[in-house]
Amino acid sequence: MLKQIEEFIYQRVKTAKENEVKDIIAIFNEQLYQKGTFFKEQDTIIQELGFLVSGSVRSYLINENLDEITDAILEPNNFLSDIISVRTKEKSPIIIEILEPSKILVAKMEDVWDLLNHNVTFNILLREYMGDRAMQLVKYHLLFLNGSAKQRYQYLISTNPSLLKKYPLKFIASMIGVTPTQLSRIRGDKS
Repeated sequence: MLKQIEEFIYQRVKTAKENEVKDIIAIFNEQLYQKGTFFKEQDTIIQELGFLVSGSVRSYLINENLDEITDAILEPNNFLSDIISVRTKEKSPIIIEILEPSKILVAKMEDVWDLLNHNVTFNILLREYMGDRAMQLVKYHLLFLNGSAKQRYQYLISTNPSLLKKYPLKFIASMIGVTPTQLSRIRGDKS
């Protein structure tokens, strides 16, 4: 399992130094999570950084009407965190739920911060990963501001085609800001 994160690092950081890669790997421990458990619960401060090796997770929040609003569904080779809680060191409403039995490499945030103080490879890795995620989120945000629900759906499916095959439609509907009934209409519309 540690081999997977090692390969991920070398793919993302072309100038990775072997000793720094070993130091990164050393802060992570393998943990198994069962379906329906949580990597992060609502209104908590995140204490760990995860790297999803197998399985899947959902990031969501619960609005004032008690509706679950799915932000993202993440599959292997993604980091698991709550950027709000990491940056502010305050509680946040973000929930990270395990959708299927999952293997996650977990590092304590204090170890992450310590390593970031001197490990260039780790800094580049997280910068590149966060840059890619930020670009995805900005593109998606622009579709919410300037696009239709159908365009948001098409973007979501084009960037992650496995979503429809593996996950409940209510998750997909909430990700694009529509009801499951509206999503059915969008999916049925061939124009």
